[in-house]
Amino acid sequence: MSEKTGGKNFGFSGHKKWVMFPGRWQPLHKGHLAIMQPYLDKGQNLWIGIRDTPVSQSDPYTIEQRMEMIRRAFGPLYGDRVIATPIPDIAGIAYGRGVGYFVEEATVSPEIAEISATGVRAGRDKRVNEDVKSYVGLLESTLWFTGLPCSGKTTIADRLQLELDNLPGYKTYKLDGDVVRGPGSLNENLGFSDEDRFENLRRIAHVAKMFNDSKTTVLASFVSPSENQREMIENIVGPEKFKLIYVDCPLQVCEARDVKGMYAKARAGQIPGFTGVSAPFDVPKNPAVVVKTNERTLEECVEQIISELGIRG
Repeated sequence: MSEKTGGKNFGFSGHKKWVMFPGRWQPLHKGHLAIMQPYLDKGQNLWIGIRDTPVSQSDPYTIEQRMEMIRRAFGPLYGDRVIATPIPDIAGIAYGRGVGYFVEEATVSPEIAEISATGVRAGRDKRVNEDVKSYVGLLESTLWFTGLPCSGKTTIADRLQLELDNLPGYKTYKLDGDVVRGPGSLNENLGFSDEDRFENLRRIAHVAKMFNDSKTTVLASFVSPSENQREMIENIVGPEKFKLIYVDCPLQVCEARDVKGMYAKARAGQIPGFTGVSAPFDVPKNPAVVVKTNERTLEECVEQIISELGIRG
């Protein structure tokens, strides 16, 4: 599918004829695709016009996000036979007689006709193309990085955030200890007892959920060492939105990377309850992704996450 949307030709090539489908596509679902498919089957070319509607509760996706949904739904299968471009928020279509093209209402089965974008947005209707569904889910997911101190969680999250910010439609926010525990921050009143550490993560999970509800992808890097803590976080964020990334690195490698000397202080008894030394770390049972930072470069780890989560489609 052509992705050219600037300039004069908007990606149109030669003197082909096109069948235009104007719409909001909020989001693109299987009903939309069922309407378009017969025209492709007949060998016709599709121009999908994306109405430039303002973002609202009923129209939550931007032009850029809807362009990406269309790209994922059609992919390279039809090449330049499918083009998507923004169009003004039209009130109607008028044409003169004898202009050489048709205007018709595409017919579909009653089962397809009943698919509602409102129902899809509310989660009541699951009939969405899998690549589009994955993309929409990632726009409002929490990527939670867990692992031993100095395993590479924050470093990977930082680089992945840069990658996401350069991909179509993603808005991101990063959460880590520096953001939530510093002076004047959300959790400045919490210490490091077991109860306070649990409360720290509970609050962070609620913040992540609020960002997800605003169509923002959250990258959260916290040791979160126990299975109980991670289950609590998943329940708050929601199982469909919570993507656990286990940053796996041997303890001795983490200690060698520790420029702040935290492991040394923990072994000297100066930091009680330090994960990996005087407190356990529960290896996650079912993480979405496992990256081994002692075996792969930073770029390879980030690319692995992008690939396994389907971030590029």
